[in-house]
Amino acid sequence: MELERFFIWQDWPAEKQKMFFAALVVAWALVLFMIWSGFHESQVSEARSVLHSKLQYSKTVPLVEQLKVGEASRGALIDREPMTAAQQVTRDLGLDNRLTSLRPLQSGSSTGEGVQVILESLNMPEIVLLMRDFHVRGGLKVTSFSINHRLDTPDLADVQIVLVR
Repeated sequence: MELERFFIWQDWPAEKQKMFFAALVVAWALVLFMIWSGFHESQVSEARSVLHSKLQYSKTVPLVEQLKVGEASRGALIDREPMTAAQQVTRDLGLDNRLTSLRPLQSGSSTGEGVQVILESLNMPEIVLLMRDFHVRGGLKVTSFSINHRLDTPDLADVQIVLVR
């Protein structure tokens, strides 16, 4: 092989050489486009991932703030009588208008000092918040819990709770 004939296109006609170099430029542009496309797609994918993380963070922050507030108010009503603590918890949750009955347990019961609470038309999140606040803020323990499904409103229920300290 001679050095002058090292490039294969030297012996080709001028028209074929032009076509070859045009195809070479197009192939090079295609390779560059494919590389750019890969980088662009990875950057877009990362941006989506960051957006998803920000969305998850924005959903988590309020929950953490609620936990911090809950921890700060832990046992805030523990020094009060069970009746007063239960009344304050229902008032703070805005459930005092649905409070049907709030009465102390009878003195002959073996459970100690306690209270019976009856509420109407509660949904599940309200029941969960109520139970959490009775335990966390009031220091009250549930000894009896009864839930009755409402026939007039399928999403709501009536609850009867016996709380003791």
